[in-house]
Amino acid sequence: MSNLVTLTIVSEVFLLLSFIIIILSTKNPKKNVLWVILFIIGAAPLLYLAIDHVKNDYLDANIGLGLAFMYTWLYSAVAFIIGIILLVKKKRNNNMSKEL
Repeated sequence: MSNLVTLTIVSEVFLLLSFIIIILSTKNPKKNVLWVILFIIGAAPLLYLAIDHVKNDYLDANIGLGLAFMYTWLYSAVAFIIGIILLVKKKRNNNMSKEL
Protein backbone atom coordinates (compact mmCIF):
# COMPACT_ATOMS: atom_id res chain seq x y z
CA MET A 1 0.00 0.00 0.00
CA SER A 2 1.49 3.34 -1.02
CA ASN A 3 1.92 6.32 1.25
CA LEU A 4 -0.76 8.21 -0.65
CA VAL A 5 -3.36 5.52 0.00
CA THR A 6 -2.44 5.27 3.67
CA LEU A 7 -2.55 9.04 4.14
CA THR A 8 -5.88 9.25 2.33
CA ILE A 9 -7.42 6.51 4.48
CA VAL A 10 -6.16 8.07 7.72
CA SER A 11 -7.45 11.51 6.69
CA GLU A 12 -10.88 10.16 5.79
CA VAL A 13 -11.11 8.09 9.00
CA PHE A 14 -10.32 11.17 11.11
CA LEU A 15 -13.01 13.08 9.24
CA LEU A 16 -15.47 10.22 9.76
CA LEU A 17 -14.69 10.01 13.49
CA SER A 18 -15.22 13.76 13.83
CA PHE A 19 -18.67 13.47 12.27
CA ILE A 20 -19.52 10.40 14.35
CA ILE A 21 -18.86 12.48 17.47
CA ILE A 22 -21.16 15.20 16.11
CA ILE A 23 -23.93 12.73 15.21
CA LEU A 24 -23.74 11.03 18.62
CA SER A 25 -24.04 14.36 20.39
CA THR A 26 -27.17 15.34 18.45
CA LYS A 27 -30.23 13.14 18.59
CA ASN A 28 -32.27 15.05 16.01
CA PRO A 29 -32.68 12.89 12.85
CA LYS A 30 -33.14 15.94 10.63
CA LYS A 31 -29.84 17.40 11.81
CA ASN A 32 -28.15 14.01 11.35
CA VAL A 33 -29.09 14.08 7.66
CA LEU A 34 -27.47 17.50 7.43
CA TRP A 35 -24.30 16.19 9.12
CA VAL A 36 -24.11 13.26 6.69
CA ILE A 37 -24.42 15.64 3.75
CA LEU A 38 -21.68 17.85 5.21
CA PHE A 39 -19.49 14.77 5.69
CA ILE A 40 -19.89 13.85 2.02
CA ILE A 41 -19.02 17.42 1.01
CA GLY A 42 -15.85 17.21 3.11
CA ALA A 43 -14.80 13.74 1.98
CA ALA A 44 -15.52 13.88 -1.75
CA PRO A 45 -12.70 16.17 -3.00
CA LEU A 46 -9.91 14.14 -1.42
CA LEU A 47 -11.35 10.81 -2.55
CA TYR A 48 -11.82 12.05 -6.09
CA LEU A 49 -8.34 13.56 -6.42
CA ALA A 50 -6.61 10.59 -4.74
CA ILE A 51 -8.29 8.14 -7.11
CA ASP A 52 -7.46 10.42 -10.05
CA HIS A 53 -3.81 10.62 -8.98
CA VAL A 54 -3.49 6.84 -8.68
CA LYS A 55 -5.15 6.25 -12.08
CA ASN A 56 -3.26 8.90 -14.06
CA ASP A 57 0.20 8.86 -12.38
CA TYR A 58 1.21 12.46 -13.03
CA LEU A 59 4.86 13.32 -13.68
CA ASP A 60 4.65 16.78 -12.13
CA ALA A 61 3.54 17.84 -8.68
CA ASN A 62 -0.19 17.41 -8.24
CA ILE A 63 -1.08 20.69 -6.55
CA GLY A 64 -4.78 19.85 -6.55
CA LEU A 65 -4.13 16.74 -4.47
CA GLY A 66 -2.16 18.76 -1.93
CA LEU A 67 -4.92 21.32 -1.71
CA ALA A 68 -7.47 18.52 -1.27
CA PHE A 69 -5.47 17.15 1.66
CA MET A 70 -5.21 20.60 3.24
CA TYR A 71 -8.96 21.17 2.75
CA THR A 72 -9.82 17.79 4.29
CA TRP A 73 -7.51 18.31 7.26
CA LEU A 74 -8.89 21.77 7.94
CA TYR A 75 -12.45 20.51 7.50
CA SER A 76 -11.69 17.60 9.88
CA ALA A 77 -10.23 19.92 12.51
CA VAL A 78 -13.25 22.22 12.39
CA ALA A 79 -15.64 19.25 12.54
CA PHE A 80 -13.68 17.79 15.48
CA ILE A 81 -13.83 21.07 17.40
CA ILE A 82 -17.56 21.37 16.71
CA GLY A 83 -18.05 17.77 17.84
CA ILE A 84 -16.17 18.35 21.10
CA ILE A 85 -18.16 21.54 21.78
CA LEU A 86 -21.47 19.74 21.16
CA LEU A 87 -20.39 16.80 23.31
CA VAL A 88 -19.41 19.07 26.22
CA LYS A 89 -22.69 20.98 25.84
CA LYS A 90 -24.68 17.75 25.89
CA LYS A 91 -22.78 16.47 28.92
CA ARG A 92 -23.29 19.76 30.74
CA ASN A 93 -27.05 19.70 30.00
CA ASN A 94 -27.31 16.11 31.26
CA ASN A 95 -25.50 17.00 34.49
CA MET A 96 -27.73 20.05 35.04
CA SER A 97 -30.90 18.01 34.53
CA LYS A 98 -29.68 15.40 37.04
CA GLU A 99 -29.10 18.08 39.66
CA LEU A 100 -32.68 19.32 39.41
